Amino acid sequence: MTSVCNALVARCAAGNSWPPDLAEFVTLVADNCGTALGIKTSDVMAEYWRWRRESYRYDTADQFPWRHDVLYQICTEMRRTGTERQLTERELEGLASRLLAKWEKHVNNGFSIPPVRKQLDKPRHPTGPTPAQMLLEQYNRQKSAGRI
Repeated sequence: MTSVCNALVARCAAGNSWPPDLAEFVTLVADNCGTALGIKTSDVMAEYWRWRRESYRYDTADQFPWRHDVLYQICTEMRRTGTERQLTERELEGLASRLLAKWEKHVNNGFSIPPVRKQLDKPRHPTGPTPAQMLLEQYNRQKSAGRI
């Protein structure tokens, strides 16, 4: 609790407005309190930006060397939501703290974090002609035979 109060005082001393909004407060609490996973919001943000910078080296997100399994779950959700909603960096931090709190609650309730798994391959279409192409061929055969 003291570390959160100190962070609030330091935030005000840096010239930020008082009171902090909910996202800022949740981020401060997550950054300055012990967690069940041993990860802070700043760790999540650092891993998120590391993944975004280095993701071009890997074909999929599951091949990236995540520092913790929960970071795969959080960062992929952050990217999807951040892209859909066009979130700012400050809003991404709030999202990161909410997702981290969600996963901590999940672990505290006795559930495990799913391991990073290989993504399913996209379905492969048959290589033969499509039904429309087969009907066209049948039509052309009948037409050339004089039946149409």
